[in-house]
Amino acid sequence: MRDAELSEDIRMAHQANLGVYGARKIHAELNREGVKVARCTVERLMKAEGLPGIPGEDPKDHVR
Repeated sequence: MRDAELSEDIRMAHQANLGVYGARKIHAELNREGVKVARCTVERLMKAEGLPGIPGEDPKDHVR
């Protein structure tokens, strides 16, 4: 039941960052903390838990 443990870690990291971190940043944070997990696993569990990230700005908006 590694998914259950990871889901809790993901939920805590998401809440600690005010709900703005997406899968990429949650993945990086967990790996920094020593929790080895694949980004696709973080994406899958975040989707299952209904945890959204805040999308970044569109790079096309910054073209001069």
